[in-house]
Amino acid sequence: MCLLANSAFAGTSTELRSSSQTSAPYSLELSAKEKVWLARHKTIRVAFDDSLPPYSFVDQNGKFSGIAVDIFNALSQKLPIRFEHQPRKSWNQIYRAVAERRTDIVATMVDRPERRLLFNFTHPYLTKSLAIITRKNDTAIKKPSDLAGKTVAYILNYQYAEGIKKKHPSIKPHVVKSMRECLQSVSTKKADACITFVGTASYLQTEYRLSDIKFAGFYERRTADESIAVRGDWPILAGIMQKGLDALSEAEMNAIYFKWVPPPAVAPVVAKESPAPKSIVHTIKTAPPRREENYWLSTWPLLAVVGVVGLWTLRVRLHHRHPVPPPQNPFSPDSQTVTASPNDFEEMLLKRATELKNRDTRFRNLIENQSKNYFFFQCDKQSKITYVSPSVSAILGYNPEKFISTFQNRITDHPENIRISRLLELCRQGKPCPPYALEVYDSDNERRWLEITSEPVYDEFGNCIGVDCLVFEITKRKQEDERLIWLSFHDELTGLANRRMLVDRLQQSITMAHRSRVSLAVLFLDLDGFKSVNDKMGHAAGDYALKEVAIKLSGIVRDSDTAARLGGDEFALLLPDGDEAAATAVAKKIVDTLNKPIAYGETSIQFGVSIGIALYPRHATDSDALLHYADASMYYAKQKRLGYSFQAES
Repeated sequence: MCLLANSAFAGTSTELRSSSQTSAPYSLELSAKEKVWLARHKTIRVAFDDSLPPYSFVDQNGKFSGIAVDIFNALSQKLPIRFEHQPRKSWNQIYRAVAERRTDIVATMVDRPERRLLFNFTHPYLTKSLAIITRKNDTAIKKPSDLAGKTVAYILNYQYAEGIKKKHPSIKPHVVKSMRECLQSVSTKKADACITFVGTASYLQTEYRLSDIKFAGFYERRTADESIAVRGDWPILAGIMQKGLDALSEAEMNAIYFKWVPPPAVAPVVAKESPAPKSIVHTIKTAPPRREENYWLSTWPLLAVVGVVGLWTLRVRLHHRHPVPPPQNPFSPDSQTVTASPNDFEEMLLKRATELKNRDTRFRNLIENQSKNYFFFQCDKQSKITYVSPSVSAILGYNPEKFISTFQNRITDHPENIRISRLLELCRQGKPCPPYALEVYDSDNERRWLEITSEPVYDEFGNCIGVDCLVFEITKRKQEDERLIWLSFHDELTGLANRRMLVDRLQQSITMAHRSRVSLAVLFLDLDGFKSVNDKMGHAAGDYALKEVAIKLSGIVRDSDTAARLGGDEFALLLPDGDEAAATAVAKKIVDTLNKPIAYGETSIQFGVSIGIALYPRHATDSDALLHYADASMYYAKQKRLGYSFQAES
């Protein structure tokens, strides 16, 4: 049970995401295109995080070590690739190196919407969770809310650090430079608690014998689902790396993980003294003694409870994912001889069946009593739902019977929902099926997003009889992702396009204009006297004025045009197929409109505008040159007080 609890803990907090495959060796099949590509790219440059043991770090010999490094070493045995470790770099340097094509892969990175502009990602293969570490004798801190008013140590340059102070404004930050220093600050009483990754804490505590600290509880589970990030212009390599990850068996992945974070020793089982049947021989192996300095061993009962989701996932993974080979006949010539009497054998089978039933009941109770964040359902081979846990009521508002009878009708028409049937069919065939998102209507007809992890279930003969599904409610996360994507291409204050979207559309328009042999126009706008508005009336008035300018510009341009805010009081317009006459007409209308006062409360805001205009192909033929010319002509218009100008210099 101790080992099982540790596995549950690993499933929820540390760490290797199990590859979705059967126990039989995975046949890595590369397409002809992939083989040709690899023949041309035999060396791939990889960047590792150099300061996060045991995931990846630089050891005493100056070499990269850790779980991620060992996984890449294993991948090099599966794929005809030589991975070249890049020199130590900061994250900003890594981003720049990838953008400049000097680095090909980042070994561990969380797949975020804004990063997809620069990277292609594999499925997550490593999961990290944050833990709260305190001194052994501390009984006051057990959960995140207990950190209020406490001195908390953490590293400033990690993504999670940005949210700690926002979530807990009353804590007293103790910023450190390394994970080791974070733990030592608790041990030396410089901090009341430390927030760090679970696997890191476990590794460093054992490595440096920090026996006076303990795991107090999770700060956040599944903080980071790490994927392999591949440079954006090589999507084929992302596919190859995913095939390599799929080819690593669970045994290989577990061997790598447990090399760095060994599982706890299994406590000896003491059986009641009773006469064993003479015909059955029992062999009991005692486990090695437990290491007292590893506090994880003393906390496994707690971890077993908080890791119930991982425990269930592990159970599904170990007992239901893989086809079960047909049972061997205990009386066949190839089996060991059993001389028990029929009554003894029947009693043994009955006892075993009762144990399995009780175990299943315990798991079912655990699943049904954890109702805040997820629910569980089962469906048969015909995709008919046969069971759903009562916790569905807390998430979607349906009772289980209503969910079963109406679920198919509650799926929305969102495009992402189209692939659900195909994914479930893959699952029923025992093929890898990653977690997928599904949009449904809840009992109030509100749209809700669910993330579903599905696993095939097999009978004793290896036949798939259905699918088990674990469902998390991710509406807020989905909305945040969509918001981040929107912010990547829009100005937050005005809602107009930002520079990135403007440049992207300008490049597309140049391509179309070149193909159709037509012109286009770029207008660069700067508000005259706007600084005095902020100085005299305050930034609230300035923000209001900028929003009004955005509204007015949007009312002037066509749907096919693009209005953008570049920053401060600078705006730009893109007029596809716009010639000199069209640009002149738009510029005049803007000058007339923006020269009029803007009502603000009981007063008004007054400023002017200067506009520079660049035409394709007359003034320039690429996006950077067009924007530069429009900017220069805007300054000319401002100096000469012309309102607008096609001329860039006097």
